[in-house]
Amino acid sequence: MHATSQTRRTDAERKLADPARRARRRSRLIGVGLILGTLLLGVILVTTGNVPLESGPANTAAPVPKADISVDFRAVVAIDDPAAIGVDESTYGTPSDIHDPAAQRLLQKLGVGYARLWVTLANPADPSSRITCAAAGCDTGLNVDKWVQMMDAAGEVPVAGIPDTLSPADAAAIVKHFTGFASGGEPITTWIIGNEPESIDENVTTYDTRFNALYDAMKKAAPSIKIGGPATLGFDQPFLEQFLADCGSRADFVDFHFYPGHETAAQLLAGLPVLSQDLGTLRDMIKTAQPGRADAIAIHVGEWNFSADPGTLGDYAFTGFASVLDADILGRIITVGGDSLAWGSKNGPMSLLYGDVLAAGGSKPPAGYTQDKPMPLYEGISMFTGQGLFPRFGTNVVSATSIVPGVDAFASAGPDEIVIVNTNAKKEKLSVRGNAGSPRHAEVWQLHQTGKVPVAPVSKGTIAASASGTFTVTLPPDSVTTLVLVTPASATPAKS
Repeated sequence: MHATSQTRRTDAERKLADPARRARRRSRLIGVGLILGTLLLGVILVTTGNVPLESGPANTAAPVPKADISVDFRAVVAIDDPAAIGVDESTYGTPSDIHDPAAQRLLQKLGVGYARLWVTLANPADPSSRITCAAAGCDTGLNVDKWVQMMDAAGEVPVAGIPDTLSPADAAAIVKHFTGFASGGEPITTWIIGNEPESIDENVTTYDTRFNALYDAMKKAAPSIKIGGPATLGFDQPFLEQFLADCGSRADFVDFHFYPGHETAAQLLAGLPVLSQDLGTLRDMIKTAQPGRADAIAIHVGEWNFSADPGTLGDYAFTGFASVLDADILGRIITVGGDSLAWGSKNGPMSLLYGDVLAAGGSKPPAGYTQDKPMPLYEGISMFTGQGLFPRFGTNVVSATSIVPGVDAFASAGPDEIVIVNTNAKKEKLSVRGNAGSPRHAEVWQLHQTGKVPVAPVSKGTIAASASGTFTVTLPPDSVTTLVLVTPASATPAKS
């Protein structure tokens, strides 16, 4: 509160006591009252219909029709890593990708980005010992250098994971091998320490201590590499929070896995927005724990599938419903700028390509499935990568909103694409609008599995927008539709 000087108080008192001033004030108040009364009367007459409203000479813009799906190609919500759409290598025996040219061609056609493999030393007590694969049950006789070279040739970007139980000297030796030219392949620049520590009852204090020691040794060996953790079994918030507190000043990315359990179709669908919530929560946790470098810490969903439960996989993994779930999960991850690594490249029901009957429990494949047959997961991801049929989803993710329950939309600018996932068991006919009507044509691609095995996305031709700039699209039940805009909305001036 401000004090008022004696002089200013005296002037104010004199003005309040002046009779002429009081009369002038009354006159002004009466005038204002008459004006307000007249305005009120006019409003009453108009709203009761006694006075018609005239259009007048001014022209007003026609109202823009409201669309079921709205996309703003100028509103970038995230910028993705070009390799963000990735996979976990899951073939550690025979037949494996290394000795399977058909699998290599299919992975290259899909356009896999990051591809994670796990490595260790044959003798952890000897940093100079041979590097082998580290996944449980893998064929340790595989030549890991050849494995990495195969991934390079397929266009993948290798991500190497190591056990957090290695010594700093062991970790540094492995990093030096794969960041130099000793492996014969491209340098591996992204690394993950440990895997699902909770599954082996490793507490966060132990993990964080090990992470920091290994991180320092690995960075000393190759300062430019990116290192992350802790690859928790799920969104273990307390573990992740402590990791950020203990290791956030070092970590280049935070990793967690997403594997729903034994669930019904309705429960699997209900879990999709929970994933988005967890991703948003993690981003907020990073900002809170490391405000000075939050933008430098990426998010990896380092392993995911719509389920890891054998019963749930048996019900849905070979159906079109799996493609729908997989496409929706992928869209949610990359919409927040996260890196997605789907499990896995080739095995039983949890894979891009069918194969490796050992991973499928030794059972016979379902009807229509043979070695290297693309799975619903493969086709679901292809609605973003294009599979060589249409342009890959762009790295500039833009705002996309659906008001239809059960229908989710994801969009990118440059190329301008809209991926629409219909998780409903019924057909939907929707209106789609982007950037105030600027896009005029769109190529339509759809994935809709009606038989026992999936097929590649099918072209539905080119559709034109209405005069208002709105597309009308029919979505089959349990389907994924990608619109590739022929007239780029992001390059067209927005209409007012």
